[in-house]
Amino acid sequence: MNDTIERRSSPVVAPRVWAMPDTPRARALGKELRVAREQSGLTLRQLGDLIGCSEAKVSRMETARRRLAPNSVRAFLDAVDVRGANRDRLLRLAYDIDEPVWWESGIGLPTQLTELIDAEKRAVRITEVSEVLIPGLLQIPDYARALFAATDVAVEQLDRLIAVRLSRQRILNRGDPVRYLVLLDEAALCRAVGGPAVMGAQLRAVLHACEAPNVTVQVVPFTAGAHTGMDGPFLLLEFLRSRPIVHLEQRRCGAFLDDPEDVTPFQHARSRLCRTALSPNCSIELVAAYARRYECWEGAAHGDGTLAEIELQR
Repeated sequence: MNDTIERRSSPVVAPRVWAMPDTPRARALGKELRVAREQSGLTLRQLGDLIGCSEAKVSRMETARRRLAPNSVRAFLDAVDVRGANRDRLLRLAYDIDEPVWWESGIGLPTQLTELIDAEKRAVRITEVSEVLIPGLLQIPDYARALFAATDVAVEQLDRLIAVRLSRQRILNRGDPVRYLVLLDEAALCRAVGGPAVMGAQLRAVLHACEAPNVTVQVVPFTAGAHTGMDGPFLLLEFLRSRPIVHLEQRRCGAFLDDPEDVTPFQHARSRLCRTALSPNCSIELVAAYARRYECWEGAAHGDGTLAEIELQR
């Protein structure tokens, strides 16, 4: 009885969660290992003989159905003669798999979001096309909170979702920051999400982000008329070794496209939008003009009227 009481009174320690096989991160590493083996000309069986395991085990490593331990990855890379910076990068991925992955730790995030987070972390270049919203990677907490509240997100989930969104933004200022291009319709600057004060602060945050050499914002002005970005928002992610993917999102569901025939039209759309949009410098001037107008609007009108009633001096 005493033993039972002691066990019940002991503090409950939450289990530490580790990345397991078949996570987005593991699948990405597995794909890169497969590419490296194919480039070396080795078959699954030949590689297995070199590293002392079965053909089936090598296959499970490449498809992330087996845990990718750093020692196994090191042996794999030695066998296929991957050296230098690429070897170091792949080994870092392997060691990262052994780190706790907080967004996979049972806090209830959708699978689509965890896969998007992982893809953003691995990308070397991200292009985001947005029609009516400031993209999540540039959002301030008050702007994100207003968006979540407008889409009926439960109050008790707001802080957690905002924290996730802010954590995603770290890819913009890490040691090897991703190159981030935003192609933004002018309509996104007009919609006062959260009110004039919040919107003014949000646009100031966009201007601050653009000071970094890896972040570029180009605005497609109303004067451009119809343009290909009006087909819908999208996220184009490009990687060092893997082929690019597109992420499409609608409300609380999303989809990834990775077939080259599906991705190519979005790459063409990016090129056309870059030509249609204002230059980065002119775009910054327009964003700054909207920021000033929101600040004046808040001070003079206290939220009355619409920003469309204020003529922008371009």
